[in-house]
Amino acid sequence: MKVTEVRSTALSVPLDRPMFVGNKSRVFSRFNPVVVQVMTDEGVNGFGIAFSEEDKRVKTLKAAVDEVGEVILGQDIFRWEEAWATLFEATGHMGHRGYGIYALSAIDSALWVIRAKALGMPLSRLLGGYRDEVPAYASHKLFRDWSLDELQKDAAALVGQGFRCVKMNMGDKPLAAEVERLRVVREAVGDDIDIMVDANWSWSVPQAVKIGRALEPYDVRWLEDPVASDDPEDLCRVASALAIPIAAGETFCTKYEFRGLLEKRAAHALIVDLQRVGGVTEWVKVAAMADAWKIPVASHLFDEFSAHLVAAVPNGFMVEYMPWWDVIYQEPPVVENGYMRITDAPGLGIELDPGALQRYRMQ
Repeated sequence: MKVTEVRSTALSVPLDRPMFVGNKSRVFSRFNPVVVQVMTDEGVNGFGIAFSEEDKRVKTLKAAVDEVGEVILGQDIFRWEEAWATLFEATGHMGHRGYGIYALSAIDSALWVIRAKALGMPLSRLLGGYRDEVPAYASHKLFRDWSLDELQKDAAALVGQGFRCVKMNMGDKPLAAEVERLRVVREAVGDDIDIMVDANWSWSVPQAVKIGRALEPYDVRWLEDPVASDDPEDLCRVASALAIPIAAGETFCTKYEFRGLLEKRAAHALIVDLQRVGGVTEWVKVAAMADAWKIPVASHLFDEFSAHLVAAVPNGFMVEYMPWWDVIYQEPPVVENGYMRITDAPGLGIELDPGALQRYRMQ
C-alpha cells in the first residue's frame, strides 16, 4: 500500500468568544486547522491536523504542508520509520521547529490512521493497547479573562458534566488576584476534583516560586509552564522550591529536545503536543523515554488523536479536552463521566464532515 496523494484544506473556525493566550497582547477569535488528507493506491485514506491561530498564518502553514507532502508520494505505508525519516530530512531546511515540524506531524499522523484502518483496529491498539479508556481534563474554559463569577459558574458546570479534572489559566495578575481566582474555582468544584493551573510561561523564577507557594494550600494537581520553557535549569529551580508538581513540554519539538528536559528532571509530568513533537511516531517515542524516568505523560490538544496515544502507553495518564474544531467531524469525540473511551472502530473511530470542510474552508 503506497501514498498516491496528499491534500490540504485550510479552515477558519470561529470561537464562541475571543480567547487570551500567553498574555493579553495575543487575542484569538478563531482557530485555523489545516486538514491533511493522505490517499493510498488501495483506497484506504487517513487524515491529520495541524493548526494556526490566524487567517494569515494558516496560509503559510498550508504551503508548508503542500511542500512537505510531495516527498512522501509513493511511500510504502508500513515502512513507518522510513516515512518519518524522509519527512524529517525534507523539513531540515525549515528547521525542525515551527511550521516545518507541524507539517511533518500532520502527515505522519495521517499515515498512522491509514495503518490502523488497513489492519482493522483502533489506533491505540496498534500502538500498544495498554488501556481502553483515559481520563480527560476540561481545558476549554476558565481562561484569564474570565470574571470571578464566570470562573465559579463554569467550573461548577464542568463538574456537572462529569469532569473530574479542570484546568484554569493564570499569569497576568498580581499574586493576590491569582490566589483569589484559584480559591473561587476550588470552592466551586469541591475538594475531590483535581485542578491544574497553566501559567503559559508568564513568570520569572522568583515570581513562579512566590506565586506557586501561595497556591499550595489549594491542592493543585500540577503547575504548568510557570516559566519560559527554553531553559530546563529554570524549571528545575522552580520544581525544587515547590510542593506542587511541575508539568512542561508542550512547546518541545522531537525527542531531541525532550531528552534534555528528562535528563535534568525538570518536570514531574510531560505535556506532549502532537503537532510539535513530530506526530504519532515521535509522540510514542517520547512517552517511552519518559517511562524510563518513571515520568507520566499527558497530551496537549488534539484529543481525537491524543486519546489513542495516552491509551496506548503505560505511562499515559491524562488527555486534554479542547473541542476547538469539533465542528469538522461527523461525530466528534465525547467525554463521558470524565473519560474518553476507545471503541473497536478502525483508525480514530471518527470521520471528517465534508460539508463542514466546505463551510469553514478559507477562500
